[in-house]
Amino acid sequence: MKNIRMSIAKLTAKKVPALALLLVAVVGAVAGVLAASIIVTPKPYTGEIGTFHTNSGAVTVTDNGLGVVANTNATPATSASWPGPAQVNTALTAGNWFEKLSFTTSLATAGSHTATVTVNTGSGPEGTGITGSPFTFTLTTIAGTNSGTITAYIDTGATTLNSPVTVYVNIN
Repeated sequence: MKNIRMSIAKLTAKKVPALALLLVAVVGAVAGVLAASIIVTPKPYTGEIGTFHTNSGAVTVTDNGLGVVANTNATPATSASWPGPAQVNTALTAGNWFEKLSFTTSLATAGSHTATVTVNTGSGPEGTGITGSPFTFTLTTIAGTNSGTITAYIDTGATTLNSPVTVYVNIN
């Protein structure tokens, strides 16, 4: 009888580690299947990436990011002159996202510069151009000191944007 009790005690002692091993194996297999089938796509919390600026060297562009239009302004202002401050803008609709750019120059001679701004949204090599893009503004320097900033507000025409938002600026 002692041998039977001892054998039963040994058998039950072996069942617990065997069940634990089986449970770990099943959980590991499930985790392995999930890990093989789950695709993780990182989404940065910045709403804007890939901003690219080119210019003739006469005008410096600063990207001030995205914002939401507070008040509708249906009248576009497509030209401005230094010395600043001055403003150019597309027609603005309250609630739409806008892109804000700042233009500065140190030229002391008179001249006219054309700023072409293209705003794209969504994935792909370049994304999709927003309605009305590209936008063209005329920036004029006056003989003398040209200081100050000309600020551009570009309405995206959208209340929601697909990431990323890419801004291309070309100044001639």
